[in-house]
Amino acid sequence: MGYSIEVQSEALIEMREAFKWYELQKAGLGYELLTIVESCYQKLSENPQYYSMINHRYRRIRTNPFPYFLIYEIEESRVIIISFFHVKRGGS
Repeated sequence: MGYSIEVQSEALIEMREAFKWYELQKAGLGYELLTIVESCYQKLSENPQYYSMINHRYRRIRTNPFPYFLIYEIEESRVIIISFFHVKRGGS
């Protein structure tokens, strides 16, 4: 049994904005981003502990080739996505 994926509203808003921006750059590019995000969800549902720790609570997975991280925490059998973070936004 895999982990369930929950996406907080802030992360959904960030993904929606990124989707719109990529679609403006090239039709279909936003959908490519969503396909990569779905692939990340699948990986996280199978093995969320595999990916890099940011601190004692949060981890991240990169949405290659797109320059974002999904920032998440693991609670029991749930993976909670708290942010869709652009890598150029400093910090990480």
